[in-house]
Amino acid sequence: LGPGKIILLEEIARSGSISAAGRALGMSYRRAWLLVDELNRLLGSPVVATQLGGSHGGGAALTALGSEVVARYRALEQAAEC
Repeated sequence: LGPGKIILLEEIARSGSISAAGRALGMSYRRAWLLVDELNRLLGSPVVATQLGGSHGGGAALTALGSEVVARYRALEQAAEC
């Protein structure tokens, strides 16, 4: 777990989309999805909940675990700066 994955999760939370988050960070949807999948496997539970597309398109949001991972990472980062 490192800053790149945390930034990706934050961007997914902001944009509501894995593909939009990937584009904003200059990576392909596939790369973004592989990073999310790696986190899901590492933590044993999903960090992102996805909704299939349709006439209005799909979407993605952080799960409670995903939000907690980001918050804890940022708290550790703050503590390390002191």
